[in-house]
Amino acid sequence: MSRAQNERQNHRDNPKLPITLYYEALCPYCRRFVIQQLHPSMLRMDRLRYTDLMLVPYGNAKLIDDGDVSCQHGVNECELNAWHACILEHKSFEVAFKLIACMMRGLKNRLDSCATRFNINVSDVKRCKQSRSIADILKKYGDETAEVAFHGVPAIAVDHVYVEDDQSNLSDNFDAVFCGKYEAKFNIRLPNC
Repeated sequence: MSRAQNERQNHRDNPKLPITLYYEALCPYCRRFVIQQLHPSMLRMDRLRYTDLMLVPYGNAKLIDDGDVSCQHGVNECELNAWHACILEHKSFEVAFKLIACMMRGLKNRLDSCATRFNINVSDVKRCKQSRSIADILKKYGDETAEVAFHGVPAIAVDHVYVEDDQSNLSDNFDAVFCGKYEAKFNIRLPNC
């Protein structure tokens, strides 16, 4: 087996700890968490291969009577949440995560500049966003969010379980908590933990 084949096999064979992040594109706490905690842990510390990470861009948004979506930080946040949803729909997770983390560094739509930075074609993402309503794009994320009772975002579920008392530690020390939970579940200590 070649080294590349061996690495791909090892990547597939790693047990994965499910992590779900419920967030809003313009929430300052969500942005800080993604930029300072989640992104460095997943990419720089190479934890992405050990997790089944799911991003849910909806947060405290609400479906209103006319069938539209109202977001906590206004119309711009609904727009950005929809962009994130289209990215998640049309790109591999690793590519989507890079784009979304890059976009969260600003308060405006940075899709084009982030796509250029990573040399990613986003025409499929643009078609998704331009061809559907925000409510339609965000529906599945709203449905997923409705299944979890959280008090604020970012809300982080580990192994499909949201625990309110864990949120502060997860938000401030994500990599250390991830390492501990991974080792507790799989009896495997990850590198650099």
